[in-house]
Amino acid sequence: MLSADRKQIWSIPNIISMVRLVLIPLIVTLYFKKKVAAALVVFAISALSDIVDGQIARRFHMVTDLGKMLDPLADKLTQAAALVCVAFTHPQLFYLLGLMAAKELAQAAIGAHSIQKTGRVHSAMWYGKACTVITTASLMALFAFPNMDEAYVNGILILCAVSMGLALLLYARRYKQLNQLARQEQGQ
Repeated sequence: MLSADRKQIWSIPNIISMVRLVLIPLIVTLYFKKKVAAALVVFAISALSDIVDGQIARRFHMVTDLGKMLDPLADKLTQAAALVCVAFTHPQLFYLLGLMAAKELAQAAIGAHSIQKTGRVHSAMWYGKACTVITTASLMALFAFPNMDEAYVNGILILCAVSMGLALLLYARRYKQLNQLARQEQGQ
């Protein structure tokens, strides 16, 4: 019988997230070997498995602190890798990659601070999930239509940038509220 810690690490949703991490080099390799359709299929499988792992985790009570960190890590690394791929065709997307990196670093810092203050790892909120959907769908469109008109590419860049900015602001507000609540509960 597995210990509770090992069960939490090797839960089905966590294994799915780990597989998604392993798919990242495959997506990049296929894309740069000009097998963009195959890269898109693997990217889509990764995105769909993200939905599946979340549903399994909630339905079968397999939500773990590791999963709360591993799942978004797989999302962001997959998105970053896909963004690097398409940015070689549309260089203005490197700005979005920089924004994404800054957003994720800031969010990781405020999230780590909140974990320290509250003693808990917090689940993703709807606005983070919406940002993930918008970014992933946009990147899939760029994979599917590599010669997309630059005006549409710029529109995608703006849409993703706005969703990332809003998600960061809403998470910052949420973490601030959680930190204040923890202080009140601790009598400080």
